[in-house]
Amino acid sequence: MNEQLLEGYKSQAKELVGTIPGADDLRKKALSDFEGLGFPTNRSEDWRYSDTKQLRNQLFDLAGPASIAPTVPEALGETAARFVFVNGRYDEELSDLGDLWQAVPIRSLANHFMSNAERANELIPGNDGVSFLNTALLRDGLVLSIPSGIEIDEPIEIIHISCGAANAAAHVRHVVELGEGASISVLERFVGDDNSYWTNSVLQARVTEGAKLTHIRLQEEGANAQHTAKSFVNLGAEAAYNCTNIALGGSMSRFEAHARILVDGANAVINGVALSATGQSHDMLTHVNHTVGNANSDQIFRTVADSRGKTSFQGKVTVAKDAQQTLADQSFKALIFDKTAEANAKPELEILADDVKCSHGATIGELDDKAIFYLTSRGIDPVTARQMLVEAFTADALAAVPHDDVKDAIMTRISDWMTARANKATV
Repeated sequence: MNEQLLEGYKSQAKELVGTIPGADDLRKKALSDFEGLGFPTNRSEDWRYSDTKQLRNQLFDLAGPASIAPTVPEALGETAARFVFVNGRYDEELSDLGDLWQAVPIRSLANHFMSNAERANELIPGNDGVSFLNTALLRDGLVLSIPSGIEIDEPIEIIHISCGAANAAAHVRHVVELGEGASISVLERFVGDDNSYWTNSVLQARVTEGAKLTHIRLQEEGANAQHTAKSFVNLGAEAAYNCTNIALGGSMSRFEAHARILVDGANAVINGVALSATGQSHDMLTHVNHTVGNANSDQIFRTVADSRGKTSFQGKVTVAKDAQQTLADQSFKALIFDKTAEANAKPELEILADDVKCSHGATIGELDDKAIFYLTSRGIDPVTARQMLVEAFTADALAAVPHDDVKDAIMTRISDWMTARANKATV
């Protein structure tokens, strides 16, 4: 463990004492756990494909207020509300609560625990050095408590902006609690400038009986960013978690989704798309834990890597001894555009029950030359032909996005990514 980094993060933790009511002991324990483990390396099986060298060698300061006015991106479509975080801090002036405040209790993390300090112990400490540090240094976040029976049709957008935060980190924690039969979509977006910075985000959710949480993540960080994020979701009876992660930006990005099915009848869908250009590394890890039977989970991941780009997927499904009648599927497919591109896959099933239907598959290959020839022979130019094939390739993983305007905006970004690759190739 780099002692200079450790002392730096200890100093940062001291600055945050008292900022989140009830969290000081939790911070102290998390910092102790971080000291014991340090940052993960590729010697850890879960991090074997991830390059954490910059995190292990560079001390990232706590991000401060933006020195210049940040640019808030336009919405991807219709939204119920927009919450803006700048350098890890909630910005009320840039946010728009719409009519949501009339139906849903919305609080900042600090305000949420002001009158219920003991509830800070419900914050999940994490499972490795990165999430331990999030717990030790969390500064702000959003708490969405959706009452039973409330259904919000349009997405609740949470925008994370990094602006003028060179060599700084934002450790953000969001908490989502859904009452029985409640339903919401949370659309998280991550954007930033070209500084070297680190976004370290955690979303934890409790989805109770009959509730549904749709979680869409669009990661478009700046070119030199480090991005680490996790979701921890517990599912009750007949509950549903529908997650789609899109990774486009940053130098190194990693998203983990951990779903625990605690009562029968629950359903978890976790999908992802990653497009990796030269010098980028996008990693995705999932763990769906079927603790009881009569529940389903599906995972579809599609990745594309250009020259010297890297994508990785590790997906684990655990089926407990008593989790009979479990249905679980995993599908991973990767395209590589160059012999220097890299795509890694490690699907894993741990099945202790005997009456289950579980499957997984992984394929890695290049674009079909015959399909390109077929399209070009009908008057479609090669660039457009490749765009069409990649859009079709990623469509399965985006099928679970329920909002057409959001899905269309994501497909536009995939097309733009392909255009940028084509333009570089013709320069």
